[in-house]
Parts: sequence; structure tokens; C-alpha cells
Amino acid sequence: MASNFGNYNDYYSAINAVNWDPNLTEAQKASAKEQLANEQYGPKADLSQFETLLGKLEGSKMRQQRQKSVEGRRDIYSQGLAQMMSNF
Repeated sequence: MASNFGNYNDYYSAINAVNWDPNLTEAQKASAKEQLANEQYGPKADLSQFETLLGKLEGSKMRQQRQKSVEGRRDIYSQGLAQMMSNF
């Protein structure tokens, strides 16, 4: 992926550089940050970024569902064991 942020590897490094540049006025900093944000999140942003985030969300949901199923089985087993023990 080609970097749109000059000499910086990512958006956050570029924003930090803008924030700490003593030669820029506040208006220039605001303008530069807006431009960087448009490059990062605007309509020209890479669709693969969205797809990556969506994949992470789907994976997280599947892991949560799997964990919920495991915990549900444990609850069923423990309830059954408790009922068996109450019969003694």
C-alpha cells in the first residue's frame, strides 16, 4: 500500500508531526490535519481497510458465539451434575 502521508508511515505519525511542528500556525495545523484525515478516511480511502475491519468484526462475533456455546454447555453439564448430586 502506498503511503499518502509524505515521509511518515502512517496517519498517526503524520498527525504527530503536524502537531509538533513549531513553524505552523494553528490554522495551518488544522488545515493539514483535515487534509490528512481526508486521505485516511475520505472517499478515496482504500476499500481494503473497510474489508479488513469488517473481517475482524465478523471473526470477533464468531469467537464470541463459540465462547457463548462453550459456556452454555458447561452450564448444562453443571446443572445436570447438581441434579444428580441432589438425588443422593
